[in-house]
Amino acid sequence: MDSAARTIPGESGLPIVGHALRFMKDCNRLYDEMYARYGPVYYNSFLMVRTIHLLSAEGNEFVLQDRERNFSSRLAWNIALQRLFPNGLMLRDGDEHRFHRRLMTAPFKSAALKLYVQAMNADIDAATSAWGRRRGFLFYPAVKQLTLDLAAKIFLGETLAREARAINRAFVDLVAASLVLVRYPLFGNAYQRGLRGRRLLQRYFSERVAAKRQSADSDMFAEISRARAEDGGSFSRDDIVDHMIFLMMAAHDTTTSSLSSVCYALAKNPQWQERIRAEIEALGSDQLQFEDMAAFDAAGLVLREALRLYPPLPTIPRAAIRDCRFQDYRIKRGAIVHISPYVSHRLPQWWTRPQQFDPERFNARRAEHNRHRFAWIPFGGGAHKCLGLNFAELQVKLVLFYLLKKYRLVVPPDYRMPYLPAPIGRPADRLPLTLQPLG
Repeated sequence: MDSAARTIPGESGLPIVGHALRFMKDCNRLYDEMYARYGPVYYNSFLMVRTIHLLSAEGNEFVLQDRERNFSSRLAWNIALQRLFPNGLMLRDGDEHRFHRRLMTAPFKSAALKLYVQAMNADIDAATSAWGRRRGFLFYPAVKQLTLDLAAKIFLGETLAREARAINRAFVDLVAASLVLVRYPLFGNAYQRGLRGRRLLQRYFSERVAAKRQSADSDMFAEISRARAEDGGSFSRDDIVDHMIFLMMAAHDTTTSSLSSVCYALAKNPQWQERIRAEIEALGSDQLQFEDMAAFDAAGLVLREALRLYPPLPTIPRAAIRDCRFQDYRIKRGAIVHISPYVSHRLPQWWTRPQQFDPERFNARRAEHNRHRFAWIPFGGGAHKCLGLNFAELQVKLVLFYLLKKYRLVVPPDYRMPYLPAPIGRPADRLPLTLQPLG
């Protein structure tokens, strides 16, 4: 293996911190600069951890498909998330991951998704109506509250009511703690706040597991609590708590990120608002049902393009558990390897005018995302591909259905959304969006 191996280029950056500060400030700009300097394979350093970056569709396939079982998702994510989101699905590997993923599929099948759509219609209709009455409307916090409320209803089967503020704060603190330099709880720092939020959520879910196991409820919490494998195996209480915390975070934080990017793109490209409204009118209904989703095609194209330009996760890490080789480069056991949806989604060999907003690239005729099946990876890929991708699309389409039935989305002509890509993409200014009532 060693005789013909090429040396991986790169740089270690500043003493001790390496490129960690720059990554935290704007990891996408760092990716652009390092890619321009070294090409699609390079190394740099984060807090004295040497990290290899494979920034190509081929690199994505090598890491995510992982045909030779070279990589661990758990060991890589544990660096940032071990105490914050321990044993979430993406922090498991091998047979353990397959067992847990298999038990978690039922709440994401078509029959369940149909029920979720029915349950969400009225709440999204009411929330979007209320948005139009607000002064100084900021889209990001408004949609974040909505997605948290929806996650509570669909995942937990209840409204959060008086607990909503504390639970939302707990999730905010947990996510913020995943991207700090000091990973030790001290003097009320961000990491301590994250761990405090974790403990609050553990108590909240733990107190409800027994009742959910005995219930006939159809929410995700109940389904996961009652899940049984063919051999009778089931989740422990701690497993259920870990999965619910991770699912709730993913359901409302990543969907909030996606909806913010979608609505920003629509405000900048009003012709696509009109295309979506034309489809809404063609449906001829006051509600959007599960059976209507396939015909709501323009919204799907806009979502895919927004996820291409603004993927919620800026990077996907893995840890090498054996020596391996990508192309002519040797990767040693123990190395941390990153791939980047952001970079992959802008590579000109796969995407026509990649910096341009062009949802038609995803239509059946052009299908640029099919030029390489790992060129578009907002939901990851391989064994760890996001279980909730279909649920996320349904939720985005529902919000767009009610939002664009009522309002025209407007931003000033010179407005550019200041984007913070890590740890989960979001608008730095919380996206001031004008909702102009229609008619």
